[in-house]
Amino acid sequence: MNTALAILSHALRMLIFDIYGTLRVLMPALLLVLACAAGIALFAPDMMTVLGAEPDVMLAPEPASALIFMVLGMTGLLGYAMMAILWHRHVLLNGAERAEVMRPGPGVFFSYIWRAMVVGMVQLLASVPIAVVVTLLAGPAPGGLMGALTGLLGSLVFIWLALRFSICLPAAAIGAALPLRDSWQATAPVSGPMWALALLFSGLNTIFFLLTGILMPGANVVSIVGQTAIYLIEGLLFISVLTTLYGHLMEGRSLGQ
Repeated sequence: MNTALAILSHALRMLIFDIYGTLRVLMPALLLVLACAAGIALFAPDMMTVLGAEPDVMLAPEPASALIFMVLGMTGLLGYAMMAILWHRHVLLNGAERAEVMRPGPGVFFSYIWRAMVVGMVQLLASVPIAVVVTLLAGPAPGGLMGALTGLLGSLVFIWLALRFSICLPAAAIGAALPLRDSWQATAPVSGPMWALALLFSGLNTIFFLLTGILMPGANVVSIVGQTAIYLIEGLLFISVLTTLYGHLMEGRSLGQ
């Protein structure tokens, strides 16, 4: 747990040590993501109703709304990728390379997005046996305490796998090649503390979910943009953890710095 807390505190410290510098680097990407969220709330509000409907309720959105949602959603995801790339480069690049942190070339974006897709596919494949095990453990009644515990277990495994494979993403952001197999091997020394990290992130997920439901209910512009901002904060922390792990495991940087 000590190592996990050191990694998390280092990641958080990097984000808040120089707030102005952090915002200067990330502002273009943050504004793009928030603008896409506002656009969805303004021009495709019925999609929020469709996505929030009960599983047994089938609602069909307007074709125009579905198209707007798809375009803005994909643009928002690209903005999120831009945010991650800019932060990885800001922290990990030094010297003359630092001046180019705001201008990563298209090759960097394509490499990062491809690696992110591969990691996502691995997680998707892993989610199938995880879901089967969770369902078997939960029994015929998935609700209640057993359902909550098995859901937490599934979330822990999912986040742990993401941490093990995802340091290939900071590598891609700075133009380095790190296959998934090498990412798995590089994170082996901290595979134990990563369970504690996964538990911490799972707890944060729950807290953020409750906060957004209580403070910003509904599907209006203010609530959707506010919810997006909250989840961006959580995403930034995860991105900074990956940056910390890459710097510590691949470059030998101290967690105390």
